[in-house]
Amino acid sequence: MTLGPTSVDRLLERIHQAAPKLTRASDLILLGAAGALALVDVVIWATDPVVDTGRLTWSIAIVVPCLGALATIAVAIRRRRRTLVLTIIAGFAIVLTLASWTIGTSLPPSFAALFALGLLIIGVVRHAPGRTAVVLTTLATFAVSAEALRPRVITAAYLLVVCQAAFGAAVGAGVYLRWSDWRRVAAAEAARSDERLEIAREMHDMVGHYVSGIVVRAQAARHVAVNQPAAAADALESIEVAGTDALLAMRRMVASLREDSPTAPGVTWDDVDQLVADAVAGGEPVSALIELGDRVTALTLVPSVYRIIAESLTNVRRHARQVSCIEVAVFRCADQLVVRVGNDGQLASADAHDDGFGIVGMRERAVSLGGSLAAGPRPNGGWLVHAELPMEHRR
Repeated sequence: MTLGPTSVDRLLERIHQAAPKLTRASDLILLGAAGALALVDVVIWATDPVVDTGRLTWSIAIVVPCLGALATIAVAIRRRRRTLVLTIIAGFAIVLTLASWTIGTSLPPSFAALFALGLLIIGVVRHAPGRTAVVLTTLATFAVSAEALRPRVITAAYLLVVCQAAFGAAVGAGVYLRWSDWRRVAAAEAARSDERLEIAREMHDMVGHYVSGIVVRAQAARHVAVNQPAAAADALESIEVAGTDALLAMRRMVASLREDSPTAPGVTWDDVDQLVADAVAGGEPVSALIELGDRVTALTLVPSVYRIIAESLTNVRRHARQVSCIEVAVFRCADQLVVRVGNDGQLASADAHDDGFGIVGMRERAVSLGGSLAAGPRPNGGWLVHAELPMEHRR
């Protein structure tokens, strides 16, 4: 399911950006409409040629324009007391209708009250908690029906249909706005989740790569410290260099996050070559073949290629034993850039490569580019990471 904005969402966003002036203007327009309908209620009451008193000696028709005036006030304060004023207007309308039926009189509907109920229900459905929205929608539905059925004439049936249709449209507008708000929140949360996953992948790939190299060199220094102090000193120096590189990479990643860029900034094919060279300098039996033609055509894929190779080399250091050859290959096959990293070592344990965070991160990275990644044991022994990244991709 896509959470992207619809055309209506974009229109609403442009309207929202025009606030607060547009909001004030719309409030004045709505208040003016409610006031005009309240005036209509007064005119209908004042010009009614027949005053029906029912069982009473006096008419309660004066209450209808009073309800219209109350509805106008409700429209004016709807943003602050939406639930309260809707309950009052709906309750007033229902009680007035029941009273007119009880005394046997016919009273006209309040057009201002009908307008206020429709306007208020949009805000209630959009903003109120689910249970409250359902209860108030039901109450308002009864109130609209009561307003339409108050005139004890045959045309009240037609008025009921029109009023309920208009009220249904208002409820539908409120439901759409509520759904639109939910989509906006869900899209923002999905974006934050994707950003957290991207940061987690970057942290795992970068820190894991450098720390694994530091651990291997520290272990080597510890073994030769007594008998070969010069070699231990060289190992300590390489650890210092690796630590400095790790700090530099961390700063680069933090800078990229500040600039809202999820990929490692400034990563080039030279960095990939240096990654392989560092592994060779660290005593790892790495051989690499990177076709030169793709260095120009696949520049946007370099950060992902770098991370996949770095994570694969890190996994070899962590999980493989008795490794005599690590083969790194990057080449183009049709419209795919293929990245392969294989080794002939033995796993330290049976589940050492069982879809840890590193493999998950590499796979997610490839899938996000529209490609794929597979990792598993080779038939003749060892381990192979095989990724296919489309040359034309969308981030």
